[in-house]
Amino acid sequence: MRDVHEDTRSSGRGAVPIRSIALPLSLALILCAAMAALASAAAPPHLPGPDSCFACMGASDPLACHRVAVTLAARQDYDRAIAIEEQVRDLRPRNPEVASALARMYYAGHQDAARAIALYHEALHDVSGYPPALLGLGTIMDERGEVEIASRYYARAARENPDVAVFKVRLADTLMRSGREAEARPLLSEIVDRWPGSQEADAARKLMAHTALAKP
Repeated sequence: MRDVHEDTRSSGRGAVPIRSIALPLSLALILCAAMAALASAAAPPHLPGPDSCFACMGASDPLACHRVAVTLAARQDYDRAIAIEEQVRDLRPRNPEVASALARMYYAGHQDAARAIALYHEALHDVSGYPPALLGLGTIMDERGEVEIASRYYARAARENPDVAVFKVRLADTLMRSGREAEARPLLSEIVDRWPGSQEADAARKLMAHTALAKP
């Protein structure tokens, strides 16, 4: 299933542009080391290379720093990813994309649910209904066994983002596990009808196999 956290269709909503700004020396050193490591591991061409380290000592683009942090997190180098992203957040507060990315890093890398929840709520405060934040909160609550609370987050996400199928799948799944199959059935039918051939439709059909909609 596609992860809305990584889905560029959702990540643009309410995005706050990040402009160039001078970086402190501590972030400069961290970023230079990170960029050198990324380059040695065949970093994607859109990331700054080690030859750009001179920029770290003066002015740099926080968006580039953010991309480096996200790439490090994808490689499970969470400590350096968090160090960079925390500095980006300090430099560019009230940016829901940065706050949500940092929340994912804390939860995936350090299992720090409290910090992740606080950061996701920060993102929602900046942009109401921000999709990655709602998905992240729903995921944390679901994994902690708080299925009813997870359902509420997914329901809000599905309501505010009606064209994103993954929210409807997550909502239907939690509804079924809460014994509310009657509420889940129309959601599953909608997913299959609106997004045929998608991963979400496949997931919906698997869920339908456990309901009265299943056919012999």
